[in-house]
Amino acid sequence: MNRRSLPAALLLVTPLLAGVAALAQTTPAPTTPATLKAGPADLTRGEAIAASCSGCHGPTGRAPVLKGEPAAQIQNALLAFRNGTRRNGTMQGVASRLSDQDIVDVAAFYAGPPAAPAPATPPAPSTPTPAAPVTAPGALGRTLYLEGAPSRDVLACAVCHGEDGKGADAVGIPAIAGLSAASVLETLKAYHAMPPVGIAYPDAMRIAVKPLSDADMSAVAQFVATLK
Repeated sequence: MNRRSLPAALLLVTPLLAGVAALAQTTPAPTTPATLKAGPADLTRGEAIAASCSGCHGPTGRAPVLKGEPAAQIQNALLAFRNGTRRNGTMQGVASRLSDQDIVDVAAFYAGPPAAPAPATPPAPSTPTPAAPVTAPGALGRTLYLEGAPSRDVLACAVCHGEDGKGADAVGIPAIAGLSAASVLETLKAYHAMPPVGIAYPDAMRIAVKPLSDADMSAVAQFVATLK
C-alpha cells in the first residue's frame, strides 16, 4: 500500500514510542563526544529544552525518566540519533533539530541531581481566587503545538512534526502542513477514542492525544490549518 492510498487518519501517525526507551539504555561514556562543539553547559537553558521532552521522559511519562543519567551517556545517544547511526523515527526527528549546544545543555540538565521535595508549608489564609484569564483558541492551539503542556503530560506536536508542520519524511514522520482543520480534528478525535492496539505507531498517536480535551484538539486543529 502506498502513502497516497492511506486514509487521512493515518497521515498523522507518529512513532513516539518505538525505541524511545533506548535513549536511557546506552553505554555510559567517560567524556563529552569530541564531535560536539559547544561552550559550557547551561542548565537553565537545558531545562527549557527538556520541557518538550517531559511528555515522554517525565515522572508520569511513557518512557524512562532520564533525570540523574550521566551527561555523556545522553550526549552520545542524542548524537547517534542525530547522525543516523541509531535508527528510531521519533528520536531521530527530535535530535535532528538539536544543535551541539542544545545537546550539551539538555544532557547537563538531566544529569543534575533530582529535585528535592519542597518543604511542607502551613496552609495560607483563605482568600478569594481571581478568575483565570481566558486563553484565545488561536493562542491555545499555537502553545500546545509548539510547546505542549508539560504539567498535563501534553507533548508538543512540533517535537516530531516540526514547527512548520513539514515533518521528517526521511525518518518516517509525515508532514501535516496544508491539512484542513476539519481533517486534523477528525483524526485527533479518532486517536483519542481508539483503544490500545499493541502496534507502536497507532498507539503512539493515541497516547500523545489522550491528555487533550475537546477544546485542546479543536484549537490544535485550527492552528495546524494555518501551516502551509
